[in-house]
Amino acid sequence: MSLIEMFIALVIILITSLAMMSTALLGIQTNMANSLRDEAVGVAEAKMNELRNLQFTADGIHASLAATGAGGTAEPSVARMIRASSFTFSVRKTIVDVGTAGDLKQVTIAVTWTFKGQNYTHSITSILKRQEVAS
Repeated sequence: MSLIEMFIALVIILITSLAMMSTALLGIQTNMANSLRDEAVGVAEAKMNELRNLQFTADGIHASLAATGAGGTAEPSVARMIRASSFTFSVRKTIVDVGTAGDLKQVTIAVTWTFKGQNYTHSITSILKRQEVAS
C-alpha cells in the first residue's frame, strides 16, 4: 500500500513541476521581450537626440535633417548584446516639413527588431524648430 501511495505522490509532484517550469519559461521570454523593447527605446532616443543637436538655422540645414518623404530613409543598423545573445535593431528615419515658413520639421524614428520569429517596432516622433541665430 505505501509503495502505491509513494508512486501517486511522485506523479503529482512531476505534474506540478512541469506546470511550474512552463510558467518559468514564459516569465523568461516575457523578461527578454521587455529587455529588447527597453533597448529599442534607448536606440530611438539616442538617434533622436543626435538629430536634435544638429544645426537647423535660417542660414542652412544639416543634410541629416533634409526632408525624406513618407517612406523615410534607412539608417545604419544597431547591434546589441542582450543577455549573451546578439540582436540587430533596424532604424528608419522620416523627416517631414511642417508649417508654412519651413521652420518646423516633424522627425519620426522607427526601430524594428525580431524576437521569436515576430517583428516588433517602436517609434518616437518629435517636432524640431529652426533656431534663431544671435547677431
